[in-house]
Amino acid sequence: MRTIRRAGKALIRSPLRGALLVGVLGVSIGLALIMITVNAAFAERLDDIKASVGTDITVRPAGTFGGGGFSIQIGPGGTDGGGITETPDQTEGGDDTSQPTITDDDLNSLTSIPHVSSITRQITAQYSGESLKGAEIDPPPNAPQGAQAFSPPILVTGTDDPSKLTGIGEQDTTLSSGRTFTSDDAGKNVAVVGQAVADANDLQVGDTFTLEDPDGNSVSIEVIGIYTTGTTFGDNAFALPIDTAREIFDRGNEVDQATVRADDVDNVEQVADDVKAALGEDKADVTTAQSIFASISAPLSDAKNSSEIGMYAALVASAVIILFSVGLVARQRIREIGILKAIGASGWNVVSQFSFETAAVAVVAAVIGAAATFPLAQTVADNLVSDSGSAGPQIAGPGGDVIRGPGPGEGAFFIGGPAAAADEASGLLGDVNVAVSADVFAYAIAIAIGLALLATVVPAWYVGRVRPAEVLRHE
Repeated sequence: MRTIRRAGKALIRSPLRGALLVGVLGVSIGLALIMITVNAAFAERLDDIKASVGTDITVRPAGTFGGGGFSIQIGPGGTDGGGITETPDQTEGGDDTSQPTITDDDLNSLTSIPHVSSITRQITAQYSGESLKGAEIDPPPNAPQGAQAFSPPILVTGTDDPSKLTGIGEQDTTLSSGRTFTSDDAGKNVAVVGQAVADANDLQVGDTFTLEDPDGNSVSIEVIGIYTTGTTFGDNAFALPIDTAREIFDRGNEVDQATVRADDVDNVEQVADDVKAALGEDKADVTTAQSIFASISAPLSDAKNSSEIGMYAALVASAVIILFSVGLVARQRIREIGILKAIGASGWNVVSQFSFETAAVAVVAAVIGAAATFPLAQTVADNLVSDSGSAGPQIAGPGGDVIRGPGPGEGAFFIGGPAAAADEASGLLGDVNVAVSADVFAYAIAIAIGLALLATVVPAWYVGRVRPAEVLRHE
């Protein structure tokens, strides 16, 4: 207790010195706490992104977009003010011999790959009949002058994964009425229709419409459900059981796109590599949402690394400041140390006094730094993270591909290879909410105690060197 009283009196005797030390140390500790908090927020957001990626691995024939690909040019030209350009496929005079294909047999060979939990299949085609009308879409605000409303082709998807309807091209697809098809509907002439197609053709659950096969034969299809995605492109489509779609469009056992699901997000890249090795790069393009998210979240990863460097730099600065300050004070108080030892104080008593003084200063500085963390951490996070939203508005197209609206200087809608999940990922980057909790004060006290323990090295070294007789002889 006497040691604590002496430590308190020593601090009171030099209030300016103590205030300066508290201020400088408080800034360093506060910066360290801010960086710790911001780093934790970035790490949590990256974990959220990783969790939202899922475990899907997309497999497509090499050089394709999963079938049904097209681009739409908006601008003067033709009678409708726009043109539709279809990508080459195997049914329109394309080079059949050079276009790789994936079949059920190829996918069956993937079932033996470790960590593969399921494989789903999909084919995509464009509706070419006359009994259904597609939705009309107005040209975007930045379209060339004279551009008119146009009707994109109705996309037809055959899939054996109807539970989420993700094969239609949207991540967030919900049924507005009716039901989706089940395994019992395999091979049956039933469809789940997009809201835009249903509205354009006055279709309700229970109605029928006609599809034409390549030979011109008409097939009657019953509407068992209507879905909505929130986008006109996503709703301008309908889905069939994959066996039904294959029979109508004469696709045999071909697959335009397969989704291989790994059993855990940490196994996705390994499974993707195994799939590539099994199918061969010349035969299939294998992509994962993780690679897309990694490129999109790069600014967030860079910001996390910067905050981590700043955190370590601030902690090192705090340690240097307190060591230098305590060393300077101990050197100035050699006479006091010699007198204390001369009157019977042990080296432990003297070191304890300096430790209490240092701990008091460090705790006050840590509390001030913690208090500064609450209003400043969010600002630091906002300044560190960069906004990656440079792309134009995006909506999902066939097979999860992104159909992006025209950006500056562009006059076309197009389908790109990245999955629609990439659009979801970009929305995560610009909104890093830093939750500063009371735990910050626990961090602050822990740092203060750690610095105080580190600082005891200096007075212990000085106490061991001081000989009372020599000190008093020079006084």
